[in-house]
Amino acid sequence: MAVEAIGRAPRPPGALARLGASLLDGLQVLGEATRLFFATVRAAAFVPADRQRVVVQMVRVGTDTLLIGALLSLFVGMVMVVQAADQLRDVSQDILGPIVGLAMTKELGPVLMAFLLAGRAGSAMAAELGSMTVYDEINALRTMDIDPVRFLVMPRFVAATVALPVLILYADFIGVWGGAAVVAADPAITIPVSSYFARMLEWVHFTDLVVGLVKGVVFGMVASILPCTFGLRTRGGTEGIAASTTAAVVWSFILILVFDFLIVRVTFALD
Repeated sequence: MAVEAIGRAPRPPGALARLGASLLDGLQVLGEATRLFFATVRAAAFVPADRQRVVVQMVRVGTDTLLIGALLSLFVGMVMVVQAADQLRDVSQDILGPIVGLAMTKELGPVLMAFLLAGRAGSAMAAELGSMTVYDEINALRTMDIDPVRFLVMPRFVAATVALPVLILYADFIGVWGGAAVVAADPAITIPVSSYFARMLEWVHFTDLVVGLVKGVVFGMVASILPCTFGLRTRGGTEGIAASTTAAVVWSFILILVFDFLIVRVTFALD
């Protein structure tokens, strides 16, 4: 009996044990991300000296997202007008402009561009830092007395934080004009384009743009710090790099929505 017990394969962990391990790992990720965030903010004091690396990262973020962001925003604006016009055909289509304007500036523009940045630039950050970690390039930097946070993380963090609000304004502009194109071309829509823009300007205020830009700053921080965190904690070769890249994107999406909810609650409380 003792021999049989020794040779028996260990029982796999139960569902509760796996859930507990996942929660502990999630808390560890949040702790590491928070620590890296504060270290990166301290390193941001060196932005003037490291501006060349920051500009390089900003160009990469822009080239990764500009074209896809334009297509995404264009069709989101067009789809919103088509859907809203169908629902409003028996009422009044005068509010098509406000619907598109408010949705793009306060919600869809920031969230969609943040998702795009996390999925494109964020995944690249996680993969790059993950491969550098696996192949001991991070340790080599430390050996040469080069701070990896200042050299690698800070330029990506600053680039994403600065670039995302600009990309959001770009997405808002294209989305609004995508809606205007449908208003002008769809015979089922009875309002002129001038009325579409006039009503939009009545409803969309400067504070709505500010809310979207604040979201952009916060989302840019999230979409850069989390991929860098997962990249620096990568283990296990190419499989580990792939796992870290996937986890970085998923976590970024989740926390972007969490912070979106928190910002919306705060803005409603302040109104």
